[in-house]
Amino acid sequence: MTWTFYLNVTNDTDRDLELVESQLHWGYWNTDGEEDKKPQTIKAGETVQAVGAKSAFGPNGYEFSCSWKDKNNTTQSPYGVMSLYVNVPYNDPNEARCLANGYFEVTEWKDIPHDGHNFVRNIRISNKMDKLKQKEIRNNLFTDWYKIKTLNEIEDVREIDLNQSIPSGVHFEKMPLFRTPLFNISKKLWDGVNDLEIDSLYLKQREAQQYFSVEVTCLRGDASKIETVTKKGKITVIDEYGLSTASKVVEEKVCTIETALKFTEKASVSDEKVVKASVAQELQAELKAKFNILNAMTKEQHQTEKNSKTRVFEAPSDKDMDVVPWIFSKMILLYRTDNNNITTLIGASEWDYAVLHRTHVYDVMNNAEKKVPTGGAY
Repeated sequence: MTWTFYLNVTNDTDRDLELVESQLHWGYWNTDGEEDKKPQTIKAGETVQAVGAKSAFGPNGYEFSCSWKDKNNTTQSPYGVMSLYVNVPYNDPNEARCLANGYFEVTEWKDIPHDGHNFVRNIRISNKMDKLKQKEIRNNLFTDWYKIKTLNEIEDVREIDLNQSIPSGVHFEKMPLFRTPLFNISKKLWDGVNDLEIDSLYLKQREAQQYFSVEVTCLRGDASKIETVTKKGKITVIDEYGLSTASKVVEEKVCTIETALKFTEKASVSDEKVVKASVAQELQAELKAKFNILNAMTKEQHQTEKNSKTRVFEAPSDKDMDVVPWIFSKMILLYRTDNNNITTLIGASEWDYAVLHRTHVYDVMNNAEKKVPTGGAY
């Protein structure tokens, strides 16, 4: 029985994909089931059987390779090349790979098993930049730079009296308070940014205008740790600054700052990788110094020095009260602005760094209309 391989390709780009190379090492071309029919052009927006092959003289295996590139004119930059190699020998394990470079992205490819003889594979090829342009715009405040941009800008947040930022009413939803000026990442350090969507320095230099980071201070009431004090009762609490900080995810669909700045290659294989490692480490050092980020990015243990203050609250003689812990956190957000002036969040992490307590007339949990601070002033 004859052994066969077929590859169906859906071309999601706006350009035809032309065959630029094909080599038949063993077997016969068999595209669309026609003997000797070679690999064919893949029209934009269409699904075609791009290539087919079959064994020579029965179960004797087949081996071939071929490549396609986008059809472009002299004024257009090429998207890249997609290549395919398949080897299904008579005795040895099977081998197949489908690769793409430049702007091209291949999805839905499945490797073939080491044994077996007849295979059909279906793939889609797309332009990475098209995906970015079509990407759904999120409405989350913390992913939208144009909303973050409207926050009050504070040069040094360490000079702010956090007590003045606590509202008289209780809000359990996280509230953004203010931000730092943006920190622009110099182009010489772009290779240290692990941009999951523009994943090479070549694409960054062609498609990105700017990478920048900003720190946003947020506030939220901690509903899980509210203490109720009956009338005339007292309670002692401890306000803390500089807590031990494990970072948290800000947005599920966005990677953490640690991932966005992580160097994953081993820096001992080649000069190129050593250079890349040093760039990543320099960028990490700059951002940690700028925003006082703890050393979670390099997996170092770090504990900030805690500053604490003990406070006593006393309930009114005629009312119960709730003592609410207010948690201050800082988010470090990393953005990319592309050549279409679209700014996208590509990395975000959050650290809690202070807990301050305030009193509110009972019962904030039942949304009392009047919530009045009743003591415990600094």
